This record gives sequence, C-alpha cells and structure tokens, in this order.
Amino acid sequence: MAYIGSPPLERGTGLFSQDTFTGDGSTTTFDLTNIAPDGGGNELQVFVANVRQQEGVSNAYTLGFDGSSELKRITFTSAPEAGEPIFVLNPGTRNAQQLNVVNDNTITAAKLQSNAITTAKITDANVTTAKIEADAITEAKIADNAISEEHLDTTVVTGLTELSEEANNSDTLIVYDASAGALKKILRSNLVLQGPTVSSVSPTSVVSGDGTGNYTFTITGTGFTGGSASLINNSGTTVDFDTVTVDSATQITGVIAKSSLTNAGEPYDVKVTGSNNIASTLENQINIDASPTYNTAAGSIGSVPDGGRGSTTLEIEAFDPESAGNVTFEIQSGSLPAGVSTTTVNENGVSKFQISGFSAVVSNTTSNFVIRAVDAASNTSSRSFSITILAPASESFTSSSTFSVPAGVTSVDALVVAGGGGGGGSSAQSAPAGGGGAGGLIFFPAYPVTASGTITVTVGCGGGGGPSSATGGTVGQDSVFGSPGDPGLGQGGVLTAKGGGGGGTYCVVAGGGGSGSGGAPHPVGVVSGSTATQPTQPGNSGAYGFGNPGGQSSPYANPASPGAGGGGGAGAAGANGNPWPTVPREGGDGGIGRAYTIADGTTPVYYAGGGGGGGGNTTSGVGGQGGGGNGLTSTNIPCKSVTPGQANTGGGGGGSGTDGSNPNGAGGQGGKGIVIVRY
Repeated sequence: MAYIGSPPLERGTGLFSQDTFTGDGSTTTFDLTNIAPDGGGNELQVFVANVRQQEGVSNAYTLGFDGSSELKRITFTSAPEAGEPIFVLNPGTRNAQQLNVVNDNTITAAKLQSNAITTAKITDANVTTAKIEADAITEAKIADNAISEEHLDTTVVTGLTELSEEANNSDTLIVYDASAGALKKILRSNLVLQGPTVSSVSPTSVVSGDGTGNYTFTITGTGFTGGSASLINNSGTTVDFDTVTVDSATQITGVIAKSSLTNAGEPYDVKVTGSNNIASTLENQINIDASPTYNTAAGSIGSVPDGGRGSTTLEIEAFDPESAGNVTFEIQSGSLPAGVSTTTVNENGVSKFQISGFSAVVSNTTSNFVIRAVDAASNTSSRSFSITILAPASESFTSSSTFSVPAGVTSVDALVVAGGGGGGGSSAQSAPAGGGGAGGLIFFPAYPVTASGTITVTVGCGGGGGPSSATGGTVGQDSVFGSPGDPGLGQGGVLTAKGGGGGGTYCVVAGGGGSGSGGAPHPVGVVSGSTATQPTQPGNSGAYGFGNPGGQSSPYANPASPGAGGGGGAGAAGANGNPWPTVPREGGDGGIGRAYTIADGTTPVYYAGGGGGGGGNTTSGVGGQGGGGNGLTSTNIPCKSVTPGQANTGGGGGGSGTDGSNPNGAGGQGGKGIVIVRY
C-alpha cells in the first residue's frame, strides 16, 4: 500500500522515554509525559530509589488515566518517602513513530501525481465548509471550468442576508463582464442603471376655481431625455397629463385639465419614467386648494317678467367642497338688473344667492354680470351669468282657445270683451230701429294667475241683426276668461263679459245686455232703451266691468220723422233718438267705448262702442268709437242692411231706418268679441 512519508521500519529502534520525579512523603500519583502502552503497567519500568517496582493493585503501583482521559497516570500504593528519586522508562505506543509527521506546507503540487486524488478517494461528508479555510483554495488552485452552475447550490445566494436598504455607492456588486467573459466586482457608484431623478415640481399648490381650464406644472431634475411624466393620487392610481413636453434633460412641462385633478386625490406624487423604463417618484408634492363649486350652470339663469306681473326669485347656488362652511357672493363685474334686491341663504351646506324684485321695462332687457363666490379660506370662483327681464307681451284671442301662463308669471292684465248686440230691423209703420248695445267689457289689471298653468278662453260672437218687419236684434254672446278648475286661474276667479243687448224696434222694448241697446219709436209713456247688465255681475266681473244703457227713442208722435236711440257703449250711454227735424240728427249715436294700450303697450285702442240708431227721414245715428255700426236712413234709397259692429271689438250693430215708402230694412250684425292678455 502507499504511505504518506516513510514506510514502517523493519528494525528495532530506541523508543523509550524517561520521566523523573521526586517523592515528598505524601504524593502518590504522578503523570507521564507520553501515553503508556495499551498493555498496562507491565510495559513500564518504574524505579524508586533505584529499586524496580512491581505493577498491580496489591503491589507497588497501578497505571491509569489522567484528567485528560489519557493512559499516563501512575498511582503508588504508598507515597514514596521524601527525597527518594523516582524515574520511569516508558516505551510508548507501538509503531507510533513509524509514520513521519508532515509539517504544514511540506506537500506541494509537485509531490502529488495528477491522478493521485480522485472523487472516489474523498467522500461527500469529508468536504464541508469547516474543512476549507477562507484562503485554503484560491482561483489558482481551480481550473477555469472546474465549477459550473450545476455544482452551485441556490442557497449560495438565497441563504445570504438580504440588504434591506438601498445599496450605497461604496457597496460592491458582482457583474458579468461580457467582453472579458468573466465575473467581476463593481462599485455601486459605477453602476450606470440609474433612472431619472426628480428634484422639484412647480407649483405645489393649485386652486381649483370653477373647475374649468388647465393646470400647467414644471418638473425639474436630471435624466429626462426621452422620458415621460405622470401623477399618482393618494390611492396609488396613475393620473396622466393631457400633454407632456420634455423641454430638456432637466425639465418637463405637463398640462392637465382641472377637472381631472380633484382635491379628493391629494396629495399627488410626481413620477418621471426614463427612456430605460426606470422611474423616479417625488412623493406628496401637489395639493389642490378647492375653491367654491357652482351648482348653477354659467349663462342665463332665467327670463322673468317685470315686477308688475310676477314674483319670481332667481337663485345661484355654490358650495365649499372642502368644508361645510358658508359661501358668500359678490358682483365681480357687470351689473344686476335695475331695482332688484339680493339675499344669501345657506341650506345643508349649499349657499344660495337669491335675486328678486324685477322692475318694469319697456322692452326685453338682458343684464350680464360675473358673480364671485368666496369660501371661508378666501378661495374664490367666478362665473358669468345673465338675466333677461321681459317687457310685457300681449296675446290676443279672436276665437275660443287656451291661454298658457308663462313660467314665473303670477299676474296678467286681462281685457275681456263680449260680442256686441245686433241692431234692430225697421218696421212697416215707418219706424226706424234702435242700435245694438256693445258687448260688456272687463279690464282687470294685475289679475292673479298661477305660473305655468292654463286658462280656458271663450270669445263670444256678435248677435244677429233683426230682420225686417220690426224684429229686434239678437243679444251678443258672452266672452269668458277662465273656467272653474283651470290650473292657471289662481285666485282671480272667472271673468265673464256679458253680450251686448239687441236693438229695439217699433213698440218692442229692446233686450238688456252688457251694454244696453237703443230703443225704437214707441207709444207715449213707454221706455224703449234697455239698461246695462255688465256692472251688476258678481265678483271681479262687477268690480272691473263696464257697460252703459242704450239711448231712448222719441214717442211715436210724428210718424213721418221719428229717430231711434243708439246702443250703449263701454264708456258712455247711447244717445236718444230725436224726431225730425231736430238737430243734430234723428237717430241717436251709439255710446263711446273704452280705450286701452293692452294690445301693444303703447297705442290706445277703443273697444265696445254702441251701434248707432236708425233714422226715419234724413239722418241716422253714428256708431260709437270702439266698433259700433252706423244706423241707416232710407230717404230716396231702398231700405237695406245697415253697418255691422266691427269684428273683434264687441261693437253693437247699427239700427235700420225707413221713411215708410220702403220698409222692412234689416239691422246690422253685432261685432265679435275679443280677449287680450298682457303679461
């Protein structure tokens, strides 16, 4: 077999060692320098005072283990006397020195054959980390391809303590040098996998205002070339800029709509990602100081009637999104409509700027203004608004329909005119007929209505003129504004204008109506003109109604030349008829109507004039101003129908006339009524 060092010797050698002791009269145990042979005390030669001693428990001594459990201790049965010399000859263990001791660094690579040590000669258990000193194996002792990845356990890396902080520039990292094909170490400071750095952003506090427009941020740092930027809200969600401009390697400009950057997401982080996809984030940089927020959209907040026709209150609402504090309002520019009053109320965290009391205007007037809302922290938001004050407008109804009350309108001016009465027809007794009475008229200013409701409108037709043979005219139809249960009627009640009375004929008393009709020739002592009924209507119809009685005819004293009475008008009674040749004429004039500017707000227009009375000889009555028809005289011309009342004025029809030679003339038709509403 092979040996390290020399082979065992085949000849005897001096192997004994000698230990010398001196007795003290009390010590019984003495320890040898070298280990005694396993054979026991018989292998030793022990001398006391030059006398050899015998080993054994009943003899001079025994051999045993010392405190280190080595076979070195001699124990005497009795202590050698003081001063007696003791020496021991110890042969030691057999062949212990047959193998040479190999000193450190005495075996070199030149002493070992290349195939002297193989994997079969070394078991797995014999190679541990404890067997290899830190400097025992160097790269010079290992071939380039001796250790590959399959011979490395992953715990070489995973078992190491992980660095819990960012590596310092003085730390060393392991990298693979592709050009050299070798692993190398490198300082962290020399590692070039650094991304951009973000040092600041401006501004760091912005005001939301009314939420319109954009924010522009300037980001400064390094390594921005080819990069991009974004924001991160407090929940970790990325908020992209609308536009990102890389101004230089040290500056980026980002623009984002105010509506995209809400105060609910503050504070926002600023993140810049470099061209190598390495990002750098500057945390908690941008705060949104929210200004008051408007609930009311910019632009027109309403078109309202002027103060005489409505009680509208307009509101502008705003609130503080960062607190429940009250918001105040001020006029930043422009002006509110003239004469308005303002107040601010606060309800459930919402502040309301209320505007009311709109003065009358002659034409539609728009006011433009900018309101500035101010919260408790003096943040402001401005918004532009407008209000249009509506000048009164009129709506005329010449046939039955429905009136829709405009929004915001709580009162209207209402003119209701009934149909005029028809004029009477002439008789064979050479007696002219009376003029028809005008339709009853109601003018109700500031009539209360309910905004956005509807009101039924009924327009009365004029009464028919009396045919010949002494037949009286027909009473005109009523005109009515409203019907019980109409949603727009409010507290005004129903307004009913009564139709005008029909003109009388010979010996027939005329019928009554809104305004009375004119009378015809009659026997002495008979009153032939009728009275007015319009002022006698209950409720508002009576308080605001107008009608007058018709004129009387002279008694039938002179059959050749009687004159009939004129119909009553809204403004005056009809004139009496006179016998010929009384001046100014035989037939009485119709009563004048009443004038109003309700149709256009400026031009006076007369309504409800009475019809003129018929003449018996040369002269007839003239219709009253306001649509009354003229009467007729028939001297030297055939008898025929006379002038009707003017349509849509409620004027009474004119009475027919005769001179006895051509009798049986028909009376004039009464004029149709009208309803006009101004708001």
